[in-house]
Amino acid sequence: MLTDILAGIVCGLLMGTVFLGVGIYILISNRDIYDRLGKFLPQGLSPAPVMLFLVIAVPPAWALFGVITGLLYRLADESSPNAGLGSSNFAFTLAILCFTALVTLILLLIRKRLVWLGLIVTIAFAGIFGWLLPLLASWR
Repeated sequence: MLTDILAGIVCGLLMGTVFLGVGIYILISNRDIYDRLGKFLPQGLSPAPVMLFLVIAVPPAWALFGVITGLLYRLADESSPNAGLGSSNFAFTLAILCFTALVTLILLLIRKRLVWLGLIVTIAFAGIFGWLLPLLASWR
């Protein structure tokens, strides 16, 4: 069980790094991002502390998501330990792929277009949690 949790933490931190990388690229490429953020923030609050908070809070949040995903992997491995799709647990990987497709579809409907940065995040999510997590968790 501890191996599954540690694998989830590693995968969560890796996903947090990818997410931060894409987020920082979006911030750097949009010159008017501070003006847009300033419209939503309370009066007198600069966007810089908000960005600093996000840089500090995103990796632990993804690590927490990784812990939950590691525990879900443990449950899936105990109930259905069949390998498939290049993973040590077919059901878990299929569930992650379905979840990724669902979130991508919802974002596509909300956003009306999915830029390549969104595809990077969704493909990284599917790869990290769908294949890397079972691989790391199976090293017992």
